[in-house]
Amino acid sequence: MSLPHAAMPPGPRTPVLWQTLQFVVRPKEYAQKIHRKFGDVMSFHSLLGKGIAVFEASLAREVFAAPPDTFEVVPAVGGLFGERAVIATSGALHKRQRKLLNPPFHGPRIKALLGTMQRVVRQHLEPLGRVEKGSVVKMTTITQAMTLDVILETVFGAALERDLDRGRRVLLAITHGFSPSLITTPKLHTPLFPPWRRYQRARAEFDAWVMDLINERRRKGEVGEDLLGLFLSTRYEDGEPMGDDEILANLLTLLLAGHETSAIAIAWATYWLLREPEVLTRLRDEIEALGPSASVEQLARLPYLGAVCSESLRIEPIVTDVVRRCRKPLAIGEWTVPAGQHIAVMLGAILADPRVYPEPERFRPERFFERTFHAGEFLPFGGGQRRCLGATFAEAELAIAIAAIANEWNLTLADDGPERAVRRNITMGPAGGVRVKVLGRRRADVPT
Repeated sequence: MSLPHAAMPPGPRTPVLWQTLQFVVRPKEYAQKIHRKFGDVMSFHSLLGKGIAVFEASLAREVFAAPPDTFEVVPAVGGLFGERAVIATSGALHKRQRKLLNPPFHGPRIKALLGTMQRVVRQHLEPLGRVEKGSVVKMTTITQAMTLDVILETVFGAALERDLDRGRRVLLAITHGFSPSLITTPKLHTPLFPPWRRYQRARAEFDAWVMDLINERRRKGEVGEDLLGLFLSTRYEDGEPMGDDEILANLLTLLLAGHETSAIAIAWATYWLLREPEVLTRLRDEIEALGPSASVEQLARLPYLGAVCSESLRIEPIVTDVVRRCRKPLAIGEWTVPAGQHIAVMLGAILADPRVYPEPERFRPERFFERTFHAGEFLPFGGGQRRCLGATFAEAELAIAIAAIANEWNLTLADDGPERAVRRNITMGPAGGVRVKVLGRRRADVPT
């Protein structure tokens, strides 16, 4: 049966390059502008190609409920992460990979990593106790170093200690080499384009470093109990192991996504807590009610802490949209996206929609106790079959870091004005880095 077809919805008629630049450089402001002008559905034409963008929760839910084989990833993603990366595959291969990779990122495996997360978080906050009272520091500087070590240690384990400096250097190089321009079109994946050359050099260094670690484990006959060990030992249903190219591609995806996005999320959450003293006080009361002998598992399950984390991800989404290319026509509302064109779900616009979140500009964790939001409404990690594989990991890390910052340190914002979100690479981060004044330790009974 053929799908109903209507003419494409209205949309901006500005040049392709201009639309692309607006989506990349100022996505929040541009989304608000075109949403006001064209409504919940609009057509667009960017360097990715033509397509339809949706700004409304029920339409997003329709997109995410579509069969997985409806979509394919935009080609530039495979060139960046590797064709065998789970973020780049689609169809039967993607389903097979998700089934294999889901267990390490849920349940007992995540619980086993909570203690490591808490220890590394506290190690990176400890230097705050040695600065002069009233000193100003950037939270992003702290959180980037923090999440870098969290992801390195949870992926590669304690055995990485002697090679930690190399790991930091390699991962920072590839993070800094990741330009948003590389996502827009595969045509920029050429040695003639300087950002691509930088990224390729960093990628080659990353691959060489990880293969050194893999080969050493194989020589010793010990794969290890960390995430790299799980990648080396796990098998598909037919007994086939993951190939080296697949391991490299998925480790790169995990390390890039798990480092930068978490660092920005922690910095934003700190900003909003310090802006809202009543929220900070309630959170501290909840944490202190656990008592000094509470486990990290109990801490991570605190309901108000969870609401604070969710509200921070809502009000400052790290990724503002998700785009998929349609393999076949896709009916959305009264419109049909033709095969070969794109569907974009405007995550940031939906998370700020007053029809779903009254007074969306206010930081109100309580809204997550007042109602339950369905998958098309609360979607900081995307949705459907391609929802972020590491979402549970990221939520746990955010909760543990925010609990430590809120309950163990006295900080205040150093700047009176609001922070502005700017493009960093694929993420939207605070322009000023969240500058805070360090007033000292709040509690002296916390292990370091």
